Amino acid sequence: MRLLLIILLWTAPLLSQDTELSLDAGYAIRADANLFFGRGESTGTEYYDVAITSQPSDGVLIKLPYTQKGGKLTFDLHHRVGLSADYGLPAEIMTVVEVVTGGTNRLGTFTMLDMIGEDAAFDEQIERASDAEIDRYVTPMSRKTITITTQPGPQSISIVGRDLNIVRRGTTTRVDTPGTRIAMVSNIKFEEVLAVNPLSLSTPD
Repeated sequence: MRLLLIILLWTAPLLSQDTELSLDAGYAIRADANLFFGRGESTGTEYYDVAITSQPSDGVLIKLPYTQKGGKLTFDLHHRVGLSADYGLPAEIMTVVEVVTGGTNRLGTFTMLDMIGEDAAFDEQIERASDAEIDRYVTPMSRKTITITTQPGPQSISIVGRDLNIVRRGTTTRVDTPGTRIAMVSNIKFEEVLAVNPLSLSTPD
C-alpha cells in the first residue's frame, strides 16, 4: 500500500498555486481566405490583412475554445503600406483597429502611430499568397503587440479596421471606406487560464 502511494505521488502532475496558462488552447483562425496575406520567410509567421468593416465576420475572425476562467489573446499589429515610388515617403501613418466579439461588443480600440522613412523596411521578407499587381509593393510595417483579456465560456472575436490617417508632403489623408485593407496582424496566440488564482497572469515574453 505504501509503495502504491509513493508511485501515485511520483506520477501526479505538480500544480502551481499561481495562475497557469495553457499555450496550446485550441483556438482557430476563421478569417476569410482572401485576408491571408502571406507567411514570413524566416519565421513562418502568418500575416493577415485587416479591412475596415462593421461586420465581425469580415474581419480577422478567431474562434476561441470554451474556457472556465477566460484567457489572454495576443497579436502583433502592423501598418499596411504600399512602398511604391509614388507613395510619398516620408509619411506619418496612424492606423486604428478594433477588437470586437461575434455579438459586436467592443473589447478595445488600438492605435498605432509611426513615421515611415524613405529607407523603411520590415523586419522580415514575406512570401505572399497572391501575386496580384495591386499588392506588388504592399508590406507590413512596424510592430505593436496587443493583449486582450477574454471572458469565461465560448467566444468568437474579430479584429477589424476602423480608419487610417496618413500625413505626407503637408497633406493629411483619412481613409475610412468599408472594405479597404489598412493593417495587418500576425503572431496570434491564445492562452487559457488554468489555475485557481486569476490575479497572476503571466506577461508575454
